[in-house]
Amino acid sequence: MRSWLRAGLVVPEIVAIVPAHNEQDCVAQTITSLLTQTVPPTTIVLVADNCTDRTVEIAREFPVVVMETVDNPHRKSGALNQAWALHGRDADVVFTMDADTVLQPDSIEQLVASMLSDRSSAAVCARYWARDAQGLAQRLQRLEYARYDDNRELRGWRIQVASGAAAMYRGEVLRRLPRVRAGRGPWDEFSLIEDYGLTLDLKSQGYRVRASSGAHVITDTPKTFGELWTQRLRWGRGGVDECRKRGWVWGTRRDIAAYGLFGFGLLLRLLFIVYVALVLALGMSMTLSLIGMVPLAIMWFDRVTSAWRVPGRDWRDMAIVLPMLIEDFYGLFLEVCTAVAVVRSLRGSDQNW
Repeated sequence: MRSWLRAGLVVPEIVAIVPAHNEQDCVAQTITSLLTQTVPPTTIVLVADNCTDRTVEIAREFPVVVMETVDNPHRKSGALNQAWALHGRDADVVFTMDADTVLQPDSIEQLVASMLSDRSSAAVCARYWARDAQGLAQRLQRLEYARYDDNRELRGWRIQVASGAAAMYRGEVLRRLPRVRAGRGPWDEFSLIEDYGLTLDLKSQGYRVRASSGAHVITDTPKTFGELWTQRLRWGRGGVDECRKRGWVWGTRRDIAAYGLFGFGLLLRLLFIVYVALVLALGMSMTLSLIGMVPLAIMWFDRVTSAWRVPGRDWRDMAIVLPMLIEDFYGLFLEVCTAVAVVRSLRGSDQNW
């Protein structure tokens, strides 16, 4: 442990690992946000994974360890494991973040404080917000991220996954994982979403995983609906695969139940569409009930107030929220993506990034 004067914290040795693949446009900003922390990491390791752009060249302009992966076919999880084996194995705390993410100045300080305040927590992740949006796809994601953050707050900062965008782990806990004792790294190299896999490993050992209410980061999001489809298909497929692999255990029960509710909700949506189509086809009349409008009004109010709290929101964000239909179609888009992911997992089709 090393003493730190700020806020009276006794700060452990922190090794920050940043995996990066062709991130020349944002790597400098990411590293700068690490170096200017109120509680900076002891060591910063930028892991360049099969980069073909100027990521390595730019990173070497900063006082950080720049490491290039060797024979790594396992993408992000392989890069994390190689860096952890060389630089983070003996660390008190391991902090990981995406190379397209920027920390707020006190993010690491807040994460350390949250971790030290709860000895049962093996991992603490930051609250993440989407970077300023340009097109419709990014604006919808920014609203989605804000609502997800609201849900985490309502749940007392209990989370299902320590997001790879920015997460802090106890070094001693990582070293105790069965995978590490078997001679492998903490991150599952055969998982499409390595942060979820590691979270489940920690929970299976009886540890808690939570979010820090005071730690904030800004992260990039897919710019087009095509890129978003690819990302969410990977997230969905990875989540279903992890649940199927582990079965009905303590760490997966809530997620498996959520998939069941998702299926039920999708069925109700399809039945409603069929009902409306039949009413129109048969020329039947439809009447609106004032009582039936109450849930809709509550939903509308919740969406508007949630959007109002989004950092950097403007009139275009509110124009998306107010009519509700745009976000409803976005929700349908995500539901279809999840359904496709479930089908692909059940069919055992190849996993793809």
